[in-house]
Amino acid sequence: MEERRRKIEEYFRNNMGIYILIAALFTGGVLAGALSLRGLGEEQLLQLNRYFMVLAEGLQDCSGTEQGAIFRQSLHINFRYLLLISFLGLFPFGFPLIAGLVGLRGFSLGFTVAFLVRRNSLRGVLFAAGAVLPHNLILIPAVILGSVTAFSLSWFRLRCALERRPRPLREQLGPYLLILLLAAVLMGAAILVEAYISPLFVKWLIPAIQ
Repeated sequence: MEERRRKIEEYFRNNMGIYILIAALFTGGVLAGALSLRGLGEEQLLQLNRYFMVLAEGLQDCSGTEQGAIFRQSLHINFRYLLLISFLGLFPFGFPLIAGLVGLRGFSLGFTVAFLVRRNSLRGVLFAAGAVLPHNLILIPAVILGSVTAFSLSWFRLRCALERRPRPLREQLGPYLLILLLAAVLMGAAILVEAYISPLFVKWLIPAIQ
């Protein structure tokens, strides 16, 4: 038990700089997504508003079939992201692409929340808290954990290549896959919340924003 705790502490100590970097990239993406809404024209905002109303009406009548569709779509999006960064982490020059993907995830979240707040002011904040916050409380840590792990391995392999001290990939694969498995479990929990719990909040809050 003590040995396991020591290894966990060592892992976080060795990767703290990368955790800070990935968290900063995600936060920067969120801010960029929120600010990008200001650059949209009236016609684009009207189209977004129409799309949102159609989506809201569908969620208000959400049945088991729709929840299953949400589950499958979220599973496809999130696990495709995890598989992609896991693949990129195996290569010495994969880390810039991983950083870019983290920023895009943050951008998407920031844009969504900013649109809801702009459209409905305080009620938009409440709607975002109910529709976006619950599953993202689990999903964001999963995204950061997986991204840090992939970024760290890619950066390590680049340093080894530059210093001409090759290390067999199989030495890192065990811990790498174990941490990615943990990220996948967290993602799975977040997807379940998004598909089966968040729609309940949406049903309660939609009348307040219509």
